[in-house]
Amino acid sequence: MKDAAIPSDGPSDQSVTLLAIRPHPDDESTATGGMLAHYSACQVRTGVVICTGGEEGEINDPDLDPVADKPRLREIREQEVRDACDILGVAELRMLGYRDSGMLDTPANQHTEAFMNVDIIEATGRLVRIIRELRPRVIVTEPPGGIYPHPDHVMCYEVTAKAFEAAGDAQVFPEAGPPWQVSKLYAVAQIDDGAWESLLPQFHAAGYDMSWLERRPDRSQGPGAESATVSLDVRPYSEQTRRALLAHRTQVPKDSFLVSLPPDLRQDAFATAYFNRLSPPSTPGEHEPGLLEGLS
Repeated sequence: MKDAAIPSDGPSDQSVTLLAIRPHPDDESTATGGMLAHYSACQVRTGVVICTGGEEGEINDPDLDPVADKPRLREIREQEVRDACDILGVAELRMLGYRDSGMLDTPANQHTEAFMNVDIIEATGRLVRIIRELRPRVIVTEPPGGIYPHPDHVMCYEVTAKAFEAAGDAQVFPEAGPPWQVSKLYAVAQIDDGAWESLLPQFHAAGYDMSWLERRPDRSQGPGAESATVSLDVRPYSEQTRRALLAHRTQVPKDSFLVSLPPDLRQDAFATAYFNRLSPPSTPGEHEPGLLEGLS
């Protein structure tokens, strides 16, 4: 990769070159898992910030009791994300410390400590402190409005966008450390590249029920691959990403579609990670070979 040799700025300490900011434990391993593994393999120091403890998640781990172990799910999921980040080669992990808000229109939305209800300025300051500590050149986060309308995905974008702007301003949050200007901000891109449609015969042959995809009224109508600023080949990291997902034992059953596909089919189904550059704004049709393109 053209951008693979970009080192972290500053001395050999906690600084990273690339920082992924995601809402819940396990999100780092889904849309950004292959990307993190790719850059780690390229000797680029990566970091992850997880905004919430994931307290509203399920417990699918057969070794745990869904009722008795629910009160300590935050603790369990923090260890799961640490294990997943080790698998993905992540150098630095930080927990932003907020409570999972739960799915939209559920009782968890009313919790006073839920991420969706916290003071956005306070949350921005907390994230600014981490950014100034880790000094990333590039940040990757949710798209505006979130990957889907979960309150924490929406809030993750809002807080990250504000912290991206504030981190380089010495007049803002002076108590959070010396200013640090991040060079670029990217969002995970929701792309319909036609891969799953073309793989339907293979999915069926492997015994997977794909009726959920075939029933979708909007199937094959999303933005195409040409609309993404960066299209990153993550095929070589398919098994690594699978192991990272499996580290989230409470959330990802072993028979989940995400981890149970045959290796070749999984590589084809999750071959590419897509990202759009939010800052500096990309122009229509602009493409970069990687997230670190243009850095020196």
